[in-house]
Amino acid sequence: MEPEIFINFKHYDNAVGTNSEKLLADFKSIKNQDGLYYCVAETDLYLQKSFPGLHIYGQHVDSNGYGAFTGSVSMESLLDLGVKGSLLNHSEKRIDSSIIEAVVKKSKELGFKIILCVENLDEAEKYSKLEPAYIAYEPPELIGGDISVSSARPEIIGQAAEICKGRTKLLVGAGVKTKEDVDTSMALGAAGVLIASGIIKNAKPINRLVSLMGDR
Repeated sequence: MEPEIFINFKHYDNAVGTNSEKLLADFKSIKNQDGLYYCVAETDLYLQKSFPGLHIYGQHVDSNGYGAFTGSVSMESLLDLGVKGSLLNHSEKRIDSSIIEAVVKKSKELGFKIILCVENLDEAEKYSKLEPAYIAYEPPELIGGDISVSSARPEIIGQAAEICKGRTKLLVGAGVKTKEDVDTSMALGAAGVLIASGIIKNAKPINRLVSLMGDR
């Protein structure tokens, strides 16, 4: 099974606005886009129309639909753009559990994929019961660092995979930078990885992504 790779553009200066478009144009050169997902800033989601062959996802979404909801990001509006999924509850944008439950419930009704971020095994146990499309396990102390979760805490990936088994797919994040990190995570039961700075802050993001993909 090939790893699914979710690239979080965050709000890095080299990955927002015109720079986001440039990155997507580079990533478009990869012929096999199966299993590649690009989570861009909300202001750049319109780019899905310009890159219909890419899987462009959001970084946050709300449970409300259209209406008097100033500042909201509805699933309906994203689906209208061709965007079919979003991150939720990232460590940099944590939300209340009641909101998480409402968003995941609605996502199932609309066929919208939620990548639900968790910080520990207790959260993985709690939220995997909601059966979102993915649980993304990211220890917050390792996010953006030089040590990957697959190196620092490999045993916990296996535990998270066991929790998610039969309920949802597991992604692993935090410090992931190399093909070895990806392979280790997969061997321990993950379906793929969620990665940000390891690709986006690299001098050649396209080269780093290709190196993570291996021979596929």
